[in-house]
Amino acid sequence: MSILLLHGALGSARQLKPLQERVGGVTIDLSGHGGREIPSDGIRFEHFLTDIDREFDEQNWKRAHLFGYSMGGYAALLYAAHHPDRVRSVITVGTKLAWTDEGLQKELRKLDPDMMLAKVPAFANALAVAHGEDRWRDVVTAIAKSMSDLAAAPMLTAEVVARIECPVLLCVGDGDTTAVPSDTQAFATGLRNAEVVVLPGTRHPFEEIDLTALVPLIERFWSQADQRPMSR
Repeated sequence: MSILLLHGALGSARQLKPLQERVGGVTIDLSGHGGREIPSDGIRFEHFLTDIDREFDEQNWKRAHLFGYSMGGYAALLYAAHHPDRVRSVITVGTKLAWTDEGLQKELRKLDPDMMLAKVPAFANALAVAHGEDRWRDVVTAIAKSMSDLAAAPMLTAEVVARIECPVLLCVGDGDTTAVPSDTQAFATGLRNAEVVVLPGTRHPFEEIDLTALVPLIERFWSQADQRPMSR
């Protein structure tokens, strides 16, 4: 089974290693993350789509299942809209699919490097390990700009979403104040073949997700998706 696992904002391929060890598949560092340089025009979803394209080519995949955590889920859905013939299914976990100015400002307040160092030094240190001591602040700033751009001009418009043909499983924690269960459920109504699963006792951070409960759920979804005939 061909599976591509996409990490969240400020994450890296390492973030999804615990999941990869259980389900297999391939993880990659998206542009601007891990050891990769921030593109001259910033961290943008257009670059992520190119990253996914490149991995399809390198793996010689004709079709694959896409799993995306948070920002990675947004990229997976965009890719499925642009390349419906290449995507067997999409699973997202904790992906923010609706933006308001209030929601944006809430997220931006978390993306202050000095505040991170003062209030969550362990997280700041983890970012330094993931992205480099001399780069992590730039990554945080670039992600803040990317979020602002996305909130101002969402890419998953109704027209774009309508082009997604594959089965989609949208997972969100009942305590996730970033993705928000009600927003996730509302977004699902615009998809032709979508299911929403609210994970009990779960907040936004990937590290807090109970993989023992999640893995059987997503493996069953992949199996069912593989049994469906492709529409093209």
